[in-house]
Amino acid sequence: MNYDIVIVGGAMTGTTLALALSAFTNGKMKIAVLERQPVKQHQQSGFDARCIALSDGSCQKFAQIILPDGQNLWQKIQPFSTHIEQIHVSDKGHSGIVEFSAREFHLQQLGAVIELQQVGQILLQAVEQSDNIDYLCPVEIAHIERSQDGVKISLKNDRTLTAQLLIGADGTKSEVASAVNISQEMLHDYGQTAIIANVQTQQPHQNRAFERFTTEGPLALLPMKDNLISLVWCVRHADELLQADESTFLTRLQQQFGWRLGRFQRCGQRFAYPLTLSRAAQHVQARTVLIGNAAQTLHPIAGQGFNLGIRDVMTLANILSYAYLQQQEIGDDALLQQYENKRKADQKQMIQLTDGLLTIFANNLLPLQIGRNLGLMALAQSSMLRQYFAKPTLGWI
Repeated sequence: MNYDIVIVGGAMTGTTLALALSAFTNGKMKIAVLERQPVKQHQQSGFDARCIALSDGSCQKFAQIILPDGQNLWQKIQPFSTHIEQIHVSDKGHSGIVEFSAREFHLQQLGAVIELQQVGQILLQAVEQSDNIDYLCPVEIAHIERSQDGVKISLKNDRTLTAQLLIGADGTKSEVASAVNISQEMLHDYGQTAIIANVQTQQPHQNRAFERFTTEGPLALLPMKDNLISLVWCVRHADELLQADESTFLTRLQQQFGWRLGRFQRCGQRFAYPLTLSRAAQHVQARTVLIGNAAQTLHPIAGQGFNLGIRDVMTLANILSYAYLQQQEIGDDALLQQYENKRKADQKQMIQLTDGLLTIFANNLLPLQIGRNLGLMALAQSSMLRQYFAKPTLGWI
């Protein structure tokens, strides 16, 4: 089967790219999305739902993707999202506190929290309604062969696909990167594990998100529906917390976070992920592009990883769709280099921002403790400084 583009990775990044390419070429581009994991009929939902935070810029970018039924992607997602109207940042054991509010940026929201399962269903339904997109699942790749004329992808079910361009949207340990000999460079092993769970609080969250820096690592709380919060707790020694009973876990969490939301009353299933900073040695190669976590995987501090990936998606979709409509070769090296050049500055800035924040707030040397709290106090007092700091994290690029 012949396609214009084959995207490996059928989760949020890959399906969003497919829908953007389809929208920007008026449904003309022929696209295949390959996913090795079977679509789960009973994914985690409700109290155990996995969540991510979208920046305001990502929400705006979703609004640019018009789906086959005439609605844009953000219109579909918005009813299932929870607005973030305020972000409260603090450093445990110190007086520095700063708050960012949507009102001071003249916005309705600083971002939104979405449940991955619900949004995944929306994306898959939109893909199913797109006649020019084939979602192949579950499939496994046996071999990838590239030539001057295109790419040939042999699947383990003896099916062969051809395309002008191959895109890896298949996460940190990218199969596409391995197949084309692009190494993943480990830039920093943080020695931390992210514990993710949903927690019910005594007091309503009032659409507030919290980022609290502790000696163990950053602790983030994101507002969800039904007065739940999504917890991302970065710690150095995760096993004890993962094995603790619910009461002990919540007590430890309370000790680190404090009482701004009253008592933590209930905790859902806990998930754990080791934290590293990694980056692909190349993001483009002959007839191949890596995007999202396949290109770079960030620490979850400030919630920038997926939002950075969405900017990869939209930049690539705009470049490829324009070339396609101009009847240019979409696998052309110069075109792919144009994409890489456009994304370098933003990717570098976000890597430096997240890595730098972690270095500053994870260090217990007294001069750094004093410096970071003076910094938080300065942010609290200066609207101009808050604007400067918040702009890149809001995704206005």
